[in-house]
Amino acid sequence: MTKRTFSALALLASLTLPALASADNTELTSINAEPLRLISVGANVTELLFALQADESVVAIDSTSRHYDPQGSVPQVGYHRQLSSEGLLALAPSHLIGSDEMGPDTTLRQLKASGVEVVQLVKGDKQAQLFARIDQLATLTQRQPQAEQLKQQLARQITELAQQRDSLHSQPAVLFLMLSEGRSPNVAGSNTPVDTIIALAGGHNPARQHFSSYKALSIEAIVEQQPQYLLVAERTVNSYGGVEQILAKHPLLAATPAGARGQIISVPSHALIGDVGPASLALASTLSQRFHKDAY
Repeated sequence: MTKRTFSALALLASLTLPALASADNTELTSINAEPLRLISVGANVTELLFALQADESVVAIDSTSRHYDPQGSVPQVGYHRQLSSEGLLALAPSHLIGSDEMGPDTTLRQLKASGVEVVQLVKGDKQAQLFARIDQLATLTQRQPQAEQLKQQLARQITELAQQRDSLHSQPAVLFLMLSEGRSPNVAGSNTPVDTIIALAGGHNPARQHFSSYKALSIEAIVEQQPQYLLVAERTVNSYGGVEQILAKHPLLAATPAGARGQIISVPSHALIGDVGPASLALASTLSQRFHKDAY
């Protein structure tokens, strides 16, 4: 195994994880009582529930999850960080499932006091943590066979990504921009989902060496990074009216290799939210194919 393959695999290496637990640290057991009434908050959580074919138990989702309900048939409960206990309790849920980012805490306490089980999934972007989230949901919804099938599929994708990463001649520089008219772009640094996706695809995020999370940068500072690719959420690209309009409104981006070569890539917004999941791996595969096509 080459050093590059090893580093790619290490990105999602297995970790020793705690027992699957709810928000109050009690171990989860298989739920036999029916019916489950799950409120899923966070796109990554909803994605996994749907992938496990447990969506019939989902009675509501948050606004970040709307991609998984394009017909709008499932009620939405707002943003996962700004949940209202009254709105949630009106849906008579058995469980609220999300990450440690859901809240506020007062809402979570009110739900637990009303008998709703609040479940916070295991966090992290390693393969072991992703699989732990899948197992946690499978135990709750009794979807263990589906979980095993899903984990096998994702393990194949992770292995393929490592192999593709190893075959790249060099790692292209890739930046993700959050654009809005009249304001400086926000750039993704380390500890962001898109930073992990870039690494999985075989790219290098130069911003990760300078800051974590997101930081507003001038166009001039972005040009200094000389990114070979710029990633922009598809929702933003659509709001601008296309990639050409982004360049028209931010002409200095043409001074980057990405802008000069037309390598500004629209990426699905739902793949960029929360921890690594199937959509994240699918985006990493798409980017990896693009990097190979352009022969960096």
